[in-house]
Formats: sequence, C-alpha cells, structure tokens
Amino acid sequence: MDILKKAKKDRIDLEAITKNIEENYKPAAIRLTSYEEEQESNAIISYQELLTSKDSKQINYDDAFQNKVDVNVKKVDLESNKGTEMPRTKIEVSLLNYQQEEAFLKALKQLQNDLAR
Repeated sequence: MDILKKAKKDRIDLEAITKNIEENYKPAAIRLTSYEEEQESNAIISYQELLTSKDSKQINYDDAFQNKVDVNVKKVDLESNKGTEMPRTKIEVSLLNYQQEEAFLKALKQLQNDLAR
C-alpha cells in the first residue's frame, strides 16, 4: 500500500496546470526590426488580398531623373531582311551510354539524399 500512497502523492494534477496556463499565460512581445515591420505591412497573404491590393499599388516615375550613363540604342530594320533566309546552325546531340547514365542517376540520388538531411 505504500507504493499507492507514494504514487498519489507524486501525481501531477494536469487539470490544475492547464487551467493555470490558460488563465495566466501572457505571450512575450515580439520586437520587429524596421525591415521586418515593412515586410509585414507589405506582405500579401492570400490571392484575395492580392486582388484587393493590386489597385492600391501604383508606380510613380520621377520625371526629373536623368541617366548618367550614355546608352546607344539601335533600331533593328526587319523590313530590309525580308526574303533572306537566316543561316541555320547545326545542333549536335550526343547521348550518354548506359554506364554514364547510371552514374549520373546515382549522383543525382546521392545529391537528393544529401539535400534531404
């Protein structure tokens, strides 16, 4: 009978612990960095949210901006090349032999196992 008394004495009251946690639990405040706050405010959670937010976001262009790099843009004249055929390039395809293919597949499986760890 000593064993039963000791077991009852050492028994944990899970109901009391659970009730205490439910009543007194206060989650710790999470401090976000300014970057994280920006990401949280701009995050799109669902497709519906994407649809509703698409009209609120717009791109504004700075008309006063001037590019400091001088870029030459050339127009391609497609009209003068009509009737001329583009030169064809020959593509050579080489197949792996059975041993090479098996070694390749084995290496892929090993890579997949290594990445899964």
